[in-house]
Amino acid sequence: MIYELNHVGGRVRDLDASLAFYAGIGAEVVDRLFMTSSRVNRVHVQIATGLVELLHNEDPDPEASYGLNHVGFMTDDLDADYARLIGLGYAELSAPRTASSGQGRLAFLADPNGVRIELLQRSEEFRVPPIASGPVRRLSFIALAAPDLDAAIEFYGTHLGMERVESDQPTFRIGDDAVRLCESFPPAATPINHLGLLATEPRPDTRDPDGNRMAFVQS
Repeated sequence: MIYELNHVGGRVRDLDASLAFYAGIGAEVVDRLFMTSSRVNRVHVQIATGLVELLHNEDPDPEASYGLNHVGFMTDDLDADYARLIGLGYAELSAPRTASSGQGRLAFLADPNGVRIELLQRSEEFRVPPIASGPVRRLSFIALAAPDLDAAIEFYGTHLGMERVESDQPTFRIGDDAVRLCESFPPAATPINHLGLLATEPRPDTRDPDGNRMAFVQS
């Protein structure tokens, strides 16, 4: 069973620049690991209540794309949930395998609009109690491009078992975190359109060093 929206993550060009940006909006590093097999630094930062996974390759690939590119969900039965979703016709990206970090197992598939979905089964917990000292009260939602809105609603609401919450746009929650489906937003570099951050006071939207938009909301 899928029981938690664990993180949003992606590749970064300059890890130090990304860490400085997120620190500037009150995030804290809660986990850091170097994966020797792939020569990738993995850093989890927590913004108030939510986790963002930053992946930085020590050997840059000039053909690589950067920015937030996946949403990770925790499951207590990776093989069964993956087989169920693939059986429903969702695109297989990476079959269940041991994680490069050695921390449990993972698999990837695509939602109906091409958003990369990571399924994780592991015992580690990186999230810490909510960080209340910065300008952000919570990571309110992860906004996902959903031009095929009906199919996305079925995927998140029915097949991932997320609860629909009252909002002016389709929003689904599981655990402490939520996704918001954006049928017609300005195009973004990746299907992850932006992060909605509940701010302690009004402030303008901004972008991180890789172009990911941070939208500060008041409610």
